[in-house]
Amino acid sequence: MYKNILLGVDTQLKNEKALKEVSRLAGQGTVVTILNAIGEQDAQASIKVGTHIDKLTEKRSQALEKTRSVLEDYGLDYDQIIVRGNPKEELVKHANSGKYDIVVLSNRKAESQKKFVLGSVSHKVAKRATIPVLIVK
Repeated sequence: MYKNILLGVDTQLKNEKALKEVSRLAGQGTVVTILNAIGEQDAQASIKVGTHIDKLTEKRSQALEKTRSVLEDYGLDYDQIIVRGNPKEELVKHANSGKYDIVVLSNRKAESQKKFVLGSVSHKVAKRATIPVLIVK
């Protein structure tokens, strides 16, 4: 069982399978850290329409409500981090920080683009993280 799990989430994805796997990996005293990164494209687009980055962060937090609710249903403690930056780089940076035992990700591209085995984010994290990475299809 893992004590500190990093869960990389995209607000556009269904994360149910990844959350189920997190519940299987968790034990007594496990803390799941939900990480969502606001990419530069999203940040720039919001600024162009007059939305401040703080408001965008608040919207992201609201979009993660279902994820938090599912973790609560599983009886898991969680933290939430919303950062501005490249999702690939932010996940790798946090994974390699020494604070986590495993990274859990949903694989976005596997269904929509059959020619790629992994999406670019999951591929980079799996390649560069120094801790175990579980990619859930």
